[in-house]
Amino acid sequence: MSDSAPDGAEQAEWFAGPVRGIARPWREGLARRLAAVHALDREERDVLLEAGHTALLTSLHAKLTRLFLVELHALRMAQGVDPAGPGTTDADTGVWAAFIEQAGAEGYLDKLAGRYPAVGPRVATVARMSVAATAAFAERFAADRELLAPLLGGAPGRIRAVTFGAGDSHGGGLTVSRVDLTGGIVMYKPRSSEADVALGGLLDELFADFTGAPAPEKRIRVPRTLPRDGYGWAEFVRHRYCADEAELASFYRNMGHWLAVLRFTGGTDMHAENMIADGPVPVIVDAETLFDAPAPFPTSGRGDAVDVAAAAIRRTVLRTGLLPVRGTGFALGGVDISGAGALPGQQPLIPNPVIADGGTAAARFEVGMTAMPTAGNHPSPTPVLSAYWDRILAGFREMTAHLRRPGVDPVRLLRRFEGTRARRILRPTQAYVDIGRMLWHPASLHDEGAAVERARDILRRNAAVLPGAPTDPETIDGEIADLLAGDVPMFGFTVDASAVRTTAEDWRTADFVLEESVIQDALVGAYLNERSLPARVRTAAEQPHARDRERRRRRLAARMVRRLCDGAVRGADGTVTWISPVFTPAGWSIRVLPADLYTGQGGVALVLAEYVREVRAGRADEVPGVAETLDGALRVLIDTEERTPTPSAGAFSGAASQVWTWLALHRVLGEEWPLVRAAERAALLDGPLVDGDVEVDLLNGAAGGIVPLLALAASTGQDRWLATAAHIGRRLEGLATVDSRGACWTTRLNPEGIGGFAHGATGIGWALARLALTEAGSAAERRAWHGLAERAFAFQESLWQPGQGNWLDVRIGAEEDFFTSWCHGSAGIGVGMLDLHRRAGDPAHLDMARRAARACAAEGFGWSHTLCHGDLGLWQFLSTLGSGDPDALDGEILTGLEQRGPVGGLAREAFSPSLMSGLSGVVHSLLCMHREASLPDPLLLD
Repeated sequence: MSDSAPDGAEQAEWFAGPVRGIARPWREGLARRLAAVHALDREERDVLLEAGHTALLTSLHAKLTRLFLVELHALRMAQGVDPAGPGTTDADTGVWAAFIEQAGAEGYLDKLAGRYPAVGPRVATVARMSVAATAAFAERFAADRELLAPLLGGAPGRIRAVTFGAGDSHGGGLTVSRVDLTGGIVMYKPRSSEADVALGGLLDELFADFTGAPAPEKRIRVPRTLPRDGYGWAEFVRHRYCADEAELASFYRNMGHWLAVLRFTGGTDMHAENMIADGPVPVIVDAETLFDAPAPFPTSGRGDAVDVAAAAIRRTVLRTGLLPVRGTGFALGGVDISGAGALPGQQPLIPNPVIADGGTAAARFEVGMTAMPTAGNHPSPTPVLSAYWDRILAGFREMTAHLRRPGVDPVRLLRRFEGTRARRILRPTQAYVDIGRMLWHPASLHDEGAAVERARDILRRNAAVLPGAPTDPETIDGEIADLLAGDVPMFGFTVDASAVRTTAEDWRTADFVLEESVIQDALVGAYLNERSLPARVRTAAEQPHARDRERRRRRLAARMVRRLCDGAVRGADGTVTWISPVFTPAGWSIRVLPADLYTGQGGVALVLAEYVREVRAGRADEVPGVAETLDGALRVLIDTEERTPTPSAGAFSGAASQVWTWLALHRVLGEEWPLVRAAERAALLDGPLVDGDVEVDLLNGAAGGIVPLLALAASTGQDRWLATAAHIGRRLEGLATVDSRGACWTTRLNPEGIGGFAHGATGIGWALARLALTEAGSAAERRAWHGLAERAFAFQESLWQPGQGNWLDVRIGAEEDFFTSWCHGSAGIGVGMLDLHRRAGDPAHLDMARRAARACAAEGFGWSHTLCHGDLGLWQFLSTLGSGDPDALDGEILTGLEQRGPVGGLAREAFSPSLMSGLSGVVHSLLCMHREASLPDPLLLD
């Protein structure tokens, strides 16, 4: 199976008849080639003939479908049939039947040569390579049949079935293939297999004296392999789920072992399809991408700290491909294909072209959304990775310690790979897939020269942003030649003594503290969003108290801000940033901090500024280096905003978050320049970030722009920002879904329409209600916004469950039905309603806030120390409302932090510097705990 995105349209067989006609001469040629392989009997040759022919048909159908659709519509237009007209059903199907007859006639492609001069030669090349690949397989199998017994545990027997095309094709239509024999199943790999053998030998040596090693049948391994000259045969590994909890624990410990071994050998590209779960054993079935040497990236322009942090990340175990990493771009945006991740229920739908109205003259491509296919990498039908994070980390630690024990020579261990062939991934496979489709588009078949030049330009531009990608014209032309023939380009090299020394030195000089942190952080990325959280564990503080509150508060705040500074990455130029799990519209990902407020540089810089201010006011203890860290962080924040695209309009992830951050810094620092910068960033909200927004919500979407814009208008006295806010209000009006329940908004992440503050109807309604209280828009518009806000609150109220004393969370796939968090639960609802009551005095809003407080108090504390979805959000809401004993509320937070340390919600114990889900939020809350503190409120954008 390919590691690129699936394409349903290319798998449909509406044009099977014409494709069979085109392939007929090549089938006959393949039959002649197979007849010459006398070591195969007639039935075996027939099996191979059908398998090879099927592979060719599948390939040609994928490549020619768009051409067929264009020619179908040309015929329809020539016959004057309007598929949208009345009473054209018979004519419509008649055109289809006429086209299928024409396209299936002998010499059809020859007749198209005038319009598509490239199609005939290109089809001939693909077919010739396919026939040659099948014939070569037949000859190799015939020669090697009796040698396969060790892989099968007995005599191979006769061929029963062959499946070509298990993966992308390389080097002339060659693909990994499955061979079903009467004596068992083997895999055929049309590439050198010496590296697999060497990796197996390394594992044998490592486990020979590994203290506490799993039983031989339960440790990590590669398939048994028979290497031949330029190709090989491998044992077929059958996917099997773990039988019990003990096997599951062993599986994830073994995943940690693989991370250590792959980090040691410079392994990459170990995605979900390169791993098979054989009960407790994760088996790497394709070990061709070892001895990777990351290319240096050009300087980012965001400061030396960013470059140092990015280089550090590229050296870590993230490059193995085992740890969750979310894809970017249109086809695989948000998709996790990692060996440890790719969790069911945590993958976004992806675009999938299909043929609509097949069988009629109206047949056409439409892009639907489909689920990513599952691979065999999971040890259970419903894997819960979060329950085994500690096992993965423990496995990594113990294998790394084994490799680093005294007397171990990494060069000697790796020398066994010298002379083997390895592959280097220089461009993403998806980039090749997209360019390949472009080169087979009818327009490209019409003017191949122009298409080739477009491909050259794309590859050159790709190399400009992808260090290590080929830039020389000869290599690029070679890539294009492969793509024209339907292959995915592949770059290989022979491992030599220099590669061994370089890889060993890279491992010797690794920062294993960072490696462990990256593992823990990256595992968060398996979870797309908070639609389905890992199981939460409540650990309430034991005997919480507020005695000696001020001393404890100051001490904790100083300790946390020191930890925040110590965890920073610093550049020689004085710039400062952090490496952390970051929440993006595509899900969680570990990276250098972006600019935003939620998990980004903006939120951290704001909290450092708050600490400096509180120290000057005598409400916090001096911590050396905080002011310098703030200065370096602000420099990176400015350069990041200037040099990286702003992904959304949102108040926590996008342009509005930048506006609010600079407004807050203006207030905290007492300086004018942040206000100027806030206005500069607000200009981003006049344009496509709002008009093209598909998320709409407060956190990521257009609704988040309203309140920061209102604050900017108040701070600058400029009415233009009220006009921008009014434009957003009109857009929200147009996108609302209003029914008997009230008003809600459907989004890409939550197409069902949900309640809650950060992502749902309550937050959007709150923003509209705030807009209605200003001079923005006309009086009629303000009345309409107020009415729509009340309809949004009615939708939230439709979710109220009196028996539960809380509002139902209606997100599809949510693990919990009721939340008390700021993002999706009662704390956020209460915060918004309390704010509106204080501004407008509506008793219904106060009633909702009080019910929210009772729900929060009933669940209590002890979950995590985060503003977004933990104790700190609850504390801030309940303290602001004046619900409960202030000493008791403060005591819960202080005692919990003293007893457990900061616990970061979804990231658990992983270090996160962020404001909304990490350490900065802890510092902010401890500073706010002082009765005289007056700091910006990120939960309300106040």
